[in-house]
Amino acid sequence: MSGASFRRLYLLVILLHLVSDVALSPFYPQLFERLFGVTDPGATGVYIWVCRVTALAAMPLWGLVARRFSLASLVLGSLGAAAVLELLLAVSPTYPVFLAVSAVQVAVTMAFTLAYPAFVGTGTDRVRDVTVFAYVVNGGTVVATLIGAGIMALSQPRWGIAACALLYVALAVLCHRRLPRERRAAPAVADAPAADRAAPRAAPAPRGAVAAIAAVGAVVLAVEVARLVVRPFFTVYAEGGGVGTTAAAVLFLLPQVAVVAVLPLAGRAHALLGRALLPAACLLAAAGLAGQFLTGDTALLALARVVFGIGLGLGHVALDLRVFAVTGTDGPAFSAVATVRVAATLVSPVAATALAGAGLGLPLLAGAGLFAVLALLLSLPARLPPAPDGGPPPTAPETTRGPEAAPAPETARAPGTAPAPRAAPAGDDPSAHRTESPHHA
Repeated sequence: MSGASFRRLYLLVILLHLVSDVALSPFYPQLFERLFGVTDPGATGVYIWVCRVTALAAMPLWGLVARRFSLASLVLGSLGAAAVLELLLAVSPTYPVFLAVSAVQVAVTMAFTLAYPAFVGTGTDRVRDVTVFAYVVNGGTVVATLIGAGIMALSQPRWGIAACALLYVALAVLCHRRLPRERRAAPAVADAPAADRAAPRAAPAPRGAVAAIAAVGAVVLAVEVARLVVRPFFTVYAEGGGVGTTAAAVLFLLPQVAVVAVLPLAGRAHALLGRALLPAACLLAAAGLAGQFLTGDTALLALARVVFGIGLGLGHVALDLRVFAVTGTDGPAFSAVATVRVAATLVSPVAATALAGAGLGLPLLAGAGLFAVLALLLSLPARLPPAPDGGPPPTAPETTRGPEAAPAPETARAPGTAPAPRAAPAGDDPSAHRTESPHHA
């Protein structure tokens, strides 16, 4: 089977995980009332928190399991288990049973997140692959919401939930036939600047790897919290400014539309700015949020929402490129960063509630401040380590390297191996490759 074919399967796995995660999420209160007669809003809050905590605990475990088993084995096992669990959800007699089965299903399906680094690791153009993933996430969210609405439109939603098991079975059959069973070397990745590429046959040294992963994880946490903290109370904030409910909903969706619109330009922007793209994107996002906080005019508010979305779209691509530059596409390192992303979904609602209690616009101001600080920090030059012979440190090839790149500016090596030679410029070394085995995130 061609590499393009099984890479499409990776995208299908990613899409199915998104659908299973998002489809019913806007309709939990209605679902619990129809299935179990539960009308307490607290039931929805408990359900969401249990699922998120489960995901937080499961993600690093899957990263460790991925060190011993191939992606095909993990995906096939998880697809089969998820199909059974989907049927159990459909026949759950009570809310507590539904909650328990859902938690198990979340733990199982977190294995699907490993398909993202595998998809990137088997490609030849990382910028393009990360952009394709952004399209899948944003387009898949719309598809998933429509599927959820369709399930809720049925006279008996249980039949719709049970039918989802067929998707898992069908994809399991495809993966069984098509996914490679062995771990294979991935082709060289054609990023833009050489500084965004890992050295050939190399991974970070143990101490440098921990520092680099912790630094990029901190950046991911800050970006995700800044992005998510502004969501829960935005429509209420907009309505407080005299905007109707429908207009507030449109304003809420504007950044998502802007993300999709700007993604075709992400590759060109990365080629032009290189590692400066991420701080520039953070600065755009900060300006957009600050504009939303400061303006009282609906037209200016809409413009600020679009600017915010452009920053998010470019930042999505730039941040994932930074993550893969540090974690690679192999081993548990990507899982550690993916776990941080899940943690942000727990931190941001709490922060948003506390801020909104003091003023509905404060989440916007806090998000703008966090993005602005990130833009400044990510623009600082890296502190380079001393030369191996004790001489002066090497000259930095760039001045826009973020803090996560400091421990391993250009090269990286695997634990217990000798230092790898300095990476050649892009296209100079045709032997450069990555191991396909997952660990994106």
